[in-house]
Amino acid sequence: MSSSPTLTPALNLSFRRPRPPGWGAVVQATDSPAPSPLAEEGWGEGAHRLPTKIAIPNALPGVRRPRRWPSLLGRTRIAPMSRWLFTFSLLALTLVGWATAPLAVAAVPAGPMFAFVLLGQGVDGATVPMVRSVTEGEGACPELRSAAGAPLPAMTPRARPPGGGFDAVLVCEAPYPLGAAAAVVAGSERIDLPAVSLATPRRLALLGDTGCRGAGVTKPQPCGGEGFGAVWPFATLAGEAVRPPPDLIIHVGDYNYRGTPGTLVLPPAATGYAHDLTVNVYDTGDLDDEDAPKLDIAKVYWSQNIQGSPRPDAWPAWRDDFFRPAARLLPVAPWVFLRGNHELCSRGGPGWFYLLDPASSLLDGEGQRACPPQTPPGWLPGDWPPVALPFAGQPFPNVLSPPYRLRLSELDLVIVDSANAGDAEPYQVPAYTTQFLTIAALLADGVPTWLLTHRPLWGVVKPAKGGPAPAGAPYGFINVTQQAALDAAMPAGLSANVGLVLSGHMHRFQASGFAGNRPPQLVVGDGGMEMSELEPRPARHQPLQPVAVPNLAGANAEVVGLRDFGFMELVPGEKGAWTGTLMSPNRRVLARCDSASPRRADGQSICTLH
Repeated sequence: MSSSPTLTPALNLSFRRPRPPGWGAVVQATDSPAPSPLAEEGWGEGAHRLPTKIAIPNALPGVRRPRRWPSLLGRTRIAPMSRWLFTFSLLALTLVGWATAPLAVAAVPAGPMFAFVLLGQGVDGATVPMVRSVTEGEGACPELRSAAGAPLPAMTPRARPPGGGFDAVLVCEAPYPLGAAAAVVAGSERIDLPAVSLATPRRLALLGDTGCRGAGVTKPQPCGGEGFGAVWPFATLAGEAVRPPPDLIIHVGDYNYRGTPGTLVLPPAATGYAHDLTVNVYDTGDLDDEDAPKLDIAKVYWSQNIQGSPRPDAWPAWRDDFFRPAARLLPVAPWVFLRGNHELCSRGGPGWFYLLDPASSLLDGEGQRACPPQTPPGWLPGDWPPVALPFAGQPFPNVLSPPYRLRLSELDLVIVDSANAGDAEPYQVPAYTTQFLTIAALLADGVPTWLLTHRPLWGVVKPAKGGPAPAGAPYGFINVTQQAALDAAMPAGLSANVGLVLSGHMHRFQASGFAGNRPPQLVVGDGGMEMSELEPRPARHQPLQPVAVPNLAGANAEVVGLRDFGFMELVPGEKGAWTGTLMSPNRRVLARCDSASPRRADGQSICTLH
């Protein structure tokens, strides 16, 4: 079974369990700022303490496995016959050892453990830190202890989703202390967690759309290398984001791609039909390049979690797409998790509500959320209606979480669940209007605020995949559902204290600065998923210059974009000001952003590309 690193504040890590297939020998490293053997893979050099032990994947380019024979024979040259005799002697000694050794009962190894702190909103509106542990193959919750070893409040299990896909993993949680470090301890394994402050963060790390597609008919994306590869660099990005350690980490959604297929083939055993049934899994728009331009999203509801599904949401895909590659970053700082459309209940929703959703009984509010049953009442395995139209004419079994606010001294974060907002077709506008009325109330106190929503409020996409744009425009706009809801709830637009809108969803980087009072928007969907085409397309002779986009849902914009993998470093300033840097997997600066940029000159976007 695979292993997971345990981390300390100094970022030392060790492996206590068998390594996953494809990983090589464990090699010793110093606890000093010497160059790391993983530097070529984007881990950097000398900026942090190196791990005392680290398992090196065989697949990593540029990393040599330790040679075995020199450790036994040095550089001595051995004649062929002598080498044969030496090998035979070693084999004979080994067989004798096997014959005389006492028999031992092999223990079933426990699985990996992960731990992290996340922020939620209490019933009184206060920001509440919580600790979560995720353990595979364990039957009891680990312990939460202070840095000195004193016991802290007991961790309690969260309710597992039904269906069996998460029976192998236990998720536990507890309130987390403010101002002091703590540790999650299970047997001999310990994961050290940071001291948490609710002051304005000095530095934030931002990632989005980090999963890996895997095999597919179009644009397959290899998922080997545990996220350290060139085509899927999430683990490399996560490793780079720890130095210097941020005060807060934001993930803008879409964690699990390989486990959330767009189509599903249901076997006769599930349906009772004579042949396989191929269906499209419900979503309200996912504007990757290979997706259909238009989706009929309001007639029927197919879920990969329907009874008899051959691919229900399950722990292994979550582990491999998010938790393993993020293992180095998870314990470094508290997290804010957003829900993406890959976390809809028709897709990875069961895992989202079990693993990452901040709703919890610890907050004294509504408690843990869960997805409703994804099979219509009365549908029996192998005995489906002659015409299969699940939930036709009925409310679809989705959950829309209400907006909430995290107060961090002089900066507020307002989080929107936009997973179910139609991209190019208005869908559930009344429900989202209610969301934006709540947001208007949260903004009324005038505190500088960033608005976080997985689906962009104002994204530029291909014309066939977006809402209406000016006649003849070579692009379209999303997200039309949120735009309609915002117009209905706040006709004058977002209030002046909103200094930034942060999003993902589009698999690229896109930054928009607007004329007038509209806040700028950063789309950071380049955390690992294979890149989509660049829109709007820059001039060929000036690829780094902003593109003027007139009347983007009511405001003129200057837009820049990149198709490079990266993560964002954000630094809040005074009175709502901020700066940011988009970094590549090897920490090359891809873009520099400044909240003041659009006001400095005409034609200037919020970011400057490098």
